Amino acid sequence: MLVLSHPSIGGPTDVLTTVAAGGVGSVLALLALTVDETDEAFANIYSTAVSLQNFVPRASQAAADRRGGGARDRVSLASISRSTSSSCSCSAAFFVPLFGVLFADWLVAGRHYSSDRIFRGPAWRPGMIAAWLAGFLLYEWIAQTQGLGFWSRLLAQLHPPGSGIGASLPGFAASFALALGVAVAAQVRRPQHAQA
Repeated sequence: MLVLSHPSIGGPTDVLTTVAAGGVGSVLALLALTVDETDEAFANIYSTAVSLQNFVPRASQAAADRRGGGARDRVSLASISRSTSSSCSCSAAFFVPLFGVLFADWLVAGRHYSSDRIFRGPAWRPGMIAAWLAGFLLYEWIAQTQGLGFWSRLLAQLHPPGSGIGASLPGFAASFALALGVAVAAQVRRPQHAQA
């Protein structure tokens, strides 16, 4: 049973009780939300399957769909059973620096991607992965996600800076700056290899 904690009530509240207390309007709103979000689940499964096929090109679409959907379900169930704020913080720690890396790469590419850059680019870019990882670690150091076992215990031993700007801007800025340097260095080297 899914349980919510409401500060004004002071204790756990059953979700079904809350919906029932709202009457027919609450039930209709919940139904509309469920129907509206159904396409999101299918789009997420398809996106995951395509990403899996990039790593394993010979995998069938159906197998990738099943594995992607199963992984999504396991992550969703784990985040429901734990704190939602922890899963959101962990997602932000992952995606905010990733956006910094992608934005830097897109700028160096001339603010557009050609099909050659996407499909004939290097399969492994350790500099970009290191830039993302640096942003991720900085974000986690500042935000210190709770409820993740050894990772949370490790973070608890570190003392984050006392700034009031949060973790998103520093995480984005670090990954963006590092990725920009990596992308510029790679572009400078690329013409030299083309002439050789």
